[in-house]
Amino acid sequence: MKIRFNKGDFWGGLSASAVMLPQATAFGIALWAPYSQDPALGAMAGLITAIALCFFSGLSGGTTGMVSSPTGPTMVLVAGALVSLNARGISGTELVNNIAIMLFITGIIQILIGLSSGGRLIKFIPYPVVAGFMTGSAILMINSQVDMLDLFAFDQMLQQTLWLPWVTALVTFAAMSFLPKLLPAIPGTVSGLLTGSVIFHILSNVTGFTYPDQWVVGSLPNIASIQLVMPASLDNIPWDIILPVSLALAVLSSLDSLLTSVVADVATTDRHHAKRELTGQGIGQMVAALFGGIAGAGTTGASLVAIKSGGRYWAAIISALTFVLVIVLLGPIAALLPISVLAGIILHVAIISMLERDILFWLKRRRSRLDASTALLVTGVTVAYDLMVAVGVGLLLATFQFVRAQILSPVVHRRSTVAQHPSLRRRSEKNRALLQQHAEEVLIYELKGNLFFGTVDKLFEQFNAELSRPVTIILDMARVQQVDLTAVRMLQQMADRLHKVNGELIFTNVRKGKGLSQKVEKTLRQISPHHSGNYPVRTFIDADEAIEYAENKLLEKLGEKQKPLKQIALQDSDLCYGLSADVLATLQKAMKPVALKSGEILFKTNDMGSELFIVTEGEIDILLPYGHHHYKRLSKFGAGAFFGEIVFLKPGPRTADARAITDAKLLMLDSDGFQLLKQQNPDAAIKLVMRLGRELSDRLRWSDTEMRRLSE
Repeated sequence: MKIRFNKGDFWGGLSASAVMLPQATAFGIALWAPYSQDPALGAMAGLITAIALCFFSGLSGGTTGMVSSPTGPTMVLVAGALVSLNARGISGTELVNNIAIMLFITGIIQILIGLSSGGRLIKFIPYPVVAGFMTGSAILMINSQVDMLDLFAFDQMLQQTLWLPWVTALVTFAAMSFLPKLLPAIPGTVSGLLTGSVIFHILSNVTGFTYPDQWVVGSLPNIASIQLVMPASLDNIPWDIILPVSLALAVLSSLDSLLTSVVADVATTDRHHAKRELTGQGIGQMVAALFGGIAGAGTTGASLVAIKSGGRYWAAIISALTFVLVIVLLGPIAALLPISVLAGIILHVAIISMLERDILFWLKRRRSRLDASTALLVTGVTVAYDLMVAVGVGLLLATFQFVRAQILSPVVHRRSTVAQHPSLRRRSEKNRALLQQHAEEVLIYELKGNLFFGTVDKLFEQFNAELSRPVTIILDMARVQQVDLTAVRMLQQMADRLHKVNGELIFTNVRKGKGLSQKVEKTLRQISPHHSGNYPVRTFIDADEAIEYAENKLLEKLGEKQKPLKQIALQDSDLCYGLSADVLATLQKAMKPVALKSGEILFKTNDMGSELFIVTEGEIDILLPYGHHHYKRLSKFGAGAFFGEIVFLKPGPRTADARAITDAKLLMLDSDGFQLLKQQNPDAAIKLVMRLGRELSDRLRWSDTEMRRLSE
């Protein structure tokens, strides 16, 4: 990606940092306040995280305009780890070291996810699962702030002026909700931060109440005091806590970042590079861990602010530099920043941005109730037990729903016979009549979806009655996505049953990499060696070849031996069958012989023409070209068939290509020959035109039937 700087990057980075500053400091304080008497250290941890993530994410160039900072979901996971570690008796410097190790491993896992293209898999987590753990995380965030503000200790609030923090939090929440409507140029977090801080200090001065030091952040430590967090030893590290949380945090941070990347793509019309983005995020997590930071990810709200302010390629790096300046120049101002204001910001993020209220609407709709149940279950497990376990439970339930939906969906897209779906080979009127009469002996099943243990049994039941008759069944696999081993064994059983009653199972349109070899017999031989040699299992490249084979087999069974390459006389052709000898003699004189080698082109699309052709030997393909070197077969003419009637009746451009499949011989009737025929035998000319008209009528009827079939 070409990186260039523009003034929009400066304003975008500055605006984004104004949005992220309150959030980063609030999340840092919320995490470390219960374990440290100095909230300033927590605020510094949040700022360090924002600096590292923004700098390395921006340097990677993975997503245009995206900025990163501590987020609610990552805060919940780290908070859970802190609780678990503290319950083991770990505290103080040892607690900081353990969190640093956990976050460093998180960064490594994120890099591995990025380099292995695992970002694509993360995006497949179903939205109900995402909605569930986001809602559960929001509830946990709300609970943490309720406990911190002592919102339920009403008697103490009134007696000891403890009402000031929660009033300040409420004012901050209201300012974030309503002021952006009046002052849209100022981000909501900035409005809340300024309004809440001013109200806090006004009320404390008016009441004469001297608030304790722990109610404000306090001056940030000097940047020179920031040191590397280097654990002296890895002995006694509780890996049973560290490793699962690191994995969960890596997945969650990656998912959060990629979701933000998608939002940024929509706003910038660019496309993110998941591998670069996750690698940058992982390096940022590792660097943040080394300097005592906390976890984070891409931040949607701040990213949109950056993009709308003109930020693109350098916005994230500008944000990182802005945070450095805040630490260097504005550290003492943090002494005036009330913690209750930051609590109000966290409550607003949790309630407004993270609670998925649509879950309640999903419950009202019958089709989405299972999705709502999944989201609620994930929410409940998140709140009551563990976030990663909740995601696992949600994925299992979502997988069950997917399998259930696959089982309930029909596997057979369309069932037809050769009467409804004949091959493109032109046949004599007698053969067409026989195929119509015995059409139920050749069945075409177009399958779709996934053939696996949950759906193939239903397919077997649908075929059960057919498998007891000597029929030819063609399975068109063009719409089949995947075939598992259970399905392959079931298909083998179907082929065995048909073979025992002199029937046959044929496959066509078998795609590579879908669970079957392009020659199905090879797959059957591989999974069941004893199957080899019993009887052939035919696989055709396309459906038309399979249908033509089945038609030929049926006609031979009915006594109509098919010899497509034999040479025929003019009187045996479809066009001239039954004409009198004198008419045939005149027509023979008017026609010219044409010889083609296999693969030779007779004419091409848009060639001007007026000739009618009768095939006396070999086979001709009529092909419709599309794209680059791609063709769609429209028809196939063997000995006795004729074509070119449209331009013969009205000269003009050809509508398709004609190519010899084998060495072929034809008779050609051009306009000069037809004029000769009209002069010498007008009756013969009239009969010829009438037969051409009847043939056109039949072909139009067939085209109409085919269009109706395809539209079903």
